[in-house]
Amino acid sequence: MLWLVFAVLALLVIGILAYPLMRKSSEAPAPRIDFDVVVYRDQLGELEQDLDGGVLTEDQAAGARIEIHRRILAAEDAGPKEATPSSQKAARSALVAAALIAVIVPVGAASMYAALGSPSLPGQSYAWRQDRDANIAAVTSADALEKLLKADPSAAGYQRLANMYFAAGQYDKAVGADHRAIDLGANDAGIWSEFGESIVMANNGQVLPQALVAFTNALSLSPKDARARFYIGLAETQIGDLRKAVAIWRGLEQDGAPEAKWLPLVQQHVTAFGKQGGFDPSSIAPERPSPAALRSSIAAMTGAMQQRSLAGGEGAPVADTSAAAADSQDGMIREMVERLATRMKSTPNDADGWRRLAHAYVVLGEPEKAKEAIAHAVRLKPNDIDVQLTLAETEKAVGFSKKR
Repeated sequence: MLWLVFAVLALLVIGILAYPLMRKSSEAPAPRIDFDVVVYRDQLGELEQDLDGGVLTEDQAAGARIEIHRRILAAEDAGPKEATPSSQKAARSALVAAALIAVIVPVGAASMYAALGSPSLPGQSYAWRQDRDANIAAVTSADALEKLLKADPSAAGYQRLANMYFAAGQYDKAVGADHRAIDLGANDAGIWSEFGESIVMANNGQVLPQALVAFTNALSLSPKDARARFYIGLAETQIGDLRKAVAIWRGLEQDGAPEAKWLPLVQQHVTAFGKQGGFDPSSIAPERPSPAALRSSIAAMTGAMQQRSLAGGEGAPVADTSAAAADSQDGMIREMVERLATRMKSTPNDADGWRRLAHAYVVLGEPEKAKEAIAHAVRLKPNDIDVQLTLAETEKAVGFSKKR
């Protein structure tokens, strides 16, 4: 069936290309003589008008009349002739070109597919892929492990489950598994930074306050945690502080081992964001963030952090979920948004900045302000996919608020 579709498409392309070469015009263009004779007849009419108006004498008009008649006769003698050998040769050339197209297009397409495609690859049913596709197999294994953990839960089991879901691209499920592992007592830098990374990936790369809380917890337990430091730098780029981001990444680069697999990625970010910010990255002093520094420098994104003990883990830092902490976090987020809004007044052509501001207003539950901000981004980058996604998010928020 698929090959039949390909054949029909090939014939359609051949027809489109060959038709102009093979068709004969049903209405031949008017010969040049017709246009010339019309012009000369108009000249005769003008000649009679000039004679009647006294512009020309009778003798002058007679001489001009003879000359015009002579030109009409000459044009008629040069009228269309029978098809010349050159025109016959052009017709044959058109037929040859059409024949070549009819051969080259399908043969060329088939040759290219044979060289670059996989004509011998057999069809693969969904059942076949369930057994052999690595991604499907990973999700299937993770689902099976989750069922076992519901009957016999453990922190280590859920942490392993989170890693499996993350590897399979099931980020929402990875967030849930990491959260369950923490609830069951997992409390080291690795689980907290993995939890934060899962939140970031589940939110299309946005470093939300919940993720920064997790990264801050990771740094409280291990100040050199590379994953937490990388994403804290990324959070700075999302609120527009590129110098701060580069400082954090340069500190991470300085502390990293030369063979670290993540080092090239960090170096790429340092170079790219230094260029975007218009400054030399080497002029920025390296910085090593700590929980205290986070609460002051990117407090608007991290929210209020308080220390309390976990059951079985004396002195371990966790996010306080009390009403007081929630109010504090909301106030700090609003402070961040106000800073970004102020910056946009001085950089009104920053489409990405307007998009981030619109997203922030949606998070704060202020859809009308979000609508105003995303309108600026749409005017600057109407076809940008990220702008369009934020526009859809904003319109959804506006619609929801009106229903309420």
